[in-house]
Amino acid sequence: MATSGSVDFTLTAEKVIEKSFSKIGVKVAEQSLQASEIQDGLDELNVMLKAWQGQGLHLWSKREGVIFLDKGKTDYLLGATGDEATDLDDFVGTTTDAATIATDVLIPVTSTTGMATSDTVGVELDDGTRHWSTISSIDPGVSVTIASGLASAAASGNSVFTFTSLIKRPLRVIGARRKTFAEDSEIEVTQFSRFDYFNQPNKESQGSVVKYYYSPQLDNGRFYVWQTASSINDFVRITYERPIEDIDDKTDNLDMPVEWLQAIIYNLAARLADDYDAPVSKVQSVTVKAAVFLDEIKGWDEEPSSINFQPDFS
Repeated sequence: MATSGSVDFTLTAEKVIEKSFSKIGVKVAEQSLQASEIQDGLDELNVMLKAWQGQGLHLWSKREGVIFLDKGKTDYLLGATGDEATDLDDFVGTTTDAATIATDVLIPVTSTTGMATSDTVGVELDDGTRHWSTISSIDPGVSVTIASGLASAAASGNSVFTFTSLIKRPLRVIGARRKTFAEDSEIEVTQFSRFDYFNQPNKESQGSVVKYYYSPQLDNGRFYVWQTASSINDFVRITYERPIEDIDDKTDNLDMPVEWLQAIIYNLAARLADDYDAPVSKVQSVTVKAAVFLDEIKGWDEEPSSINFQPDFS
């Protein structure tokens, strides 16, 4: 017997809500949920998933990002209206292919592979700063035209960075490495506590970034570095946890792996039972299964790794 060959099964938010209401006996097969019940389900589903994202177990929500550094800058805003930072897969790095002068908008580059119109572009200037603009047009493999002219001259061979979208506000930064453009090696950047960072006597000393502290805040997170960068060709690669996307409409799919659907349906049912006149026997059964299914999927959603034990000889 032939199999389907597909692995794209999923459920919309509406289907998840319907199944959750069915588990507690509020919905029967021949009935449709009322609009108010669907909205209750959407609200409770969003609340539940946002609570779960704080547990930090979601392997699929861990991403790699790039923070572009400025000389002497102590902290960077990460998020939808933050400083220049993006996902690693979105980052394109190349160099200028000829010298340019102040006010130039036509920038000859070594390669345009991976670039797109409206991308953010940063050109290294000879004064040690980076000029940020957007790409207005691309001559493939030859040059890009930028929206605002260069602030000063840029020699041939200067770095050019482009990306499409700013990074989403990280919930947590769980690791960082410093890298210099066009070099292969990465150097670990260790994490400061808030107390230790703010107790640094000279937060503006320049050199190589060796430590960081991250505060997630509400709109944009704030990423502090020490020391501050002495070169704009250094950047920090981070491993971070991104937020789970909102469910704005009943037709949306969940921003969760399908392996989580069983736990989601039963745990949503258990939460909805608090506000609906569900039979006690069903509520008890659903509550027990919800806890079991959540525990099982949390055990699956952990990174397989070894644990090292060392005897204490002191």
